Amino acid sequence: MAYVTDLGAGQRLCIESRDRLTILTLLSASAGQQQSQRMSIETGAWTARPQAFRTAASVVVQLDTENGLRFVQVQGSQVQSLNGVPVLSGAEVLPVQETTEDPMQPLPPMEPMKPMEPMKPMEPMQPLPPMPPMGSGQPLQMGDMEMRLNPMQMKMGRLEMRMGSAESQPQQRFCTQCGSAVQMGDRFCAQCGHRLGELSHS
Repeated sequence: MAYVTDLGAGQRLCIESRDRLTILTLLSASAGQQQSQRMSIETGAWTARPQAFRTAASVVVQLDTENGLRFVQVQGSQVQSLNGVPVLSGAEVLPVQETTEDPMQPLPPMEPMKPMEPMKPMEPMQPLPPMPPMGSGQPLQMGDMEMRLNPMQMKMGRLEMRMGSAESQPQQRFCTQCGSAVQMGDRFCAQCGHRLGELSHS
């Protein structure tokens, strides 16, 4: 003979009478997992169906047996037998229903995970265009980048950089004493006053 009562918050309490023993099984279910806690008390045979009461702090089960009244307290996930008589005035009476189900019946197995779909193969890289021969004046192009060698020019998207040819750039002169830049017609360094006889060329 077994009875079950719903405690709320995913908890159920199953109360069974077997061979002068009372077996209480607390079932807690959440997020696809089921936990259970079971205890047995030697009470003797029942003389009436069990009753359940919800107090402010716990749930109390009253067992009417041939040896008198016995009380069991369920608080959170703990189930324990009480020695004294609890105060049940004003407590909520919980419905207790007879059941034939096994309280330790396992949950149905989870569905297996679907296999991952194979990744699509990467598309082969497109071969680079052949480079133009050196000195042909044709630009070298790779994607959105374009480069010319003489004069040096490079374009990448909206960016553009140019460098003049070596022949078109004037030679820069420097003072041999202090290294300051000087003009082509200067005879003395404007920084240190050194006489500009022999000048170095970059």
